Amino acid sequence: MSKILKNCKKQKRNNILLEIIEDVMEIDSYENVHSSYILSEFIPSNIIPIIMKHYFPSYETILSYTDNHLIYKIKIKDLLSDSVKNWEYNRPPDMARCPDIARYIYNSRKPIDSMIYLSFNNPKEIFEVLDGIHRITALKIIKQENSASLDLLCPGDFGSCNDASWIYEQYLLVNIRFNSTLGELIEAFKNLNKSQVVPDLYIRDNTKEKRDIIDSIANEYYVKFKKHFSSAVNPITGNTNRNKFVDLLDKIYDKHRIDASSANTLRRLLETANTKIATIIPSKVSVDVRVKCKETNCYLFLFKNDQLEKFI
Repeated sequence: MSKILKNCKKQKRNNILLEIIEDVMEIDSYENVHSSYILSEFIPSNIIPIIMKHYFPSYETILSYTDNHLIYKIKIKDLLSDSVKNWEYNRPPDMARCPDIARYIYNSRKPIDSMIYLSFNNPKEIFEVLDGIHRITALKIIKQENSASLDLLCPGDFGSCNDASWIYEQYLLVNIRFNSTLGELIEAFKNLNKSQVVPDLYIRDNTKEKRDIIDSIANEYYVKFKKHFSSAVNPITGNTNRNKFVDLLDKIYDKHRIDASSANTLRRLLETANTKIATIIPSKVSVDVRVKCKETNCYLFLFKNDQLEKFI
């Protein structure tokens, strides 16, 4: 019996050593192969499987459109790494919607029946999200809160202690492009968003400066006036959604020729309009909406965008 146990322990140590060696070889393989193309915009198609294995160990190829455009199935836990980031020309996730999506995913316990679209950016060594940023962000919200320790006094909405393995072990279909030009990605992005209007800001060839200013103000207003930001496509009077607000900021930015040196002018224009609207509230606005506006001191969204564009 002691001989059998000794052999078992020896075999176990050998297996662990073999796994460690395989992991080191895999890292060496990626680093050695990729080191020749660190600054290259394009990579040879034959190293794509090595890249996939490095970033998404669970990946399996489902369909190959071309050598550089494939559909994979990948476990959600692999997609929640820092290597998956939003594409710079994509709109930021609407943080009024993402928590709702997260709660639906977590509470329904249904398979996530959708596809995520990514593009590999070789110089940055990241996979950029062309479509699916709200689902990815929602999953990251679940992961962040589910990773926390158990709090009996204030339990979270998404469990604790990483007890949501039923989510992390699920596979998602992921459509990934390699070696795509910017023009090809913009065309793909437009096609993916035909069913939902995307603010012009994220499609036109605008400078990064403009996007950063508008995104910064949009985020400020979302945090300051969260009660007035809705996940609905057509919010009720007194509310807006992030897309509509970004569209408004885009128009005002152009109208007043805002730039980095005058970014605060845009903020002052909004504040002035908000103060003035508080004195000319339309008679049709309900009592409940008036009360909410008074509590938050936010009256801006009592008018629709087309009215605000003329007003500001």
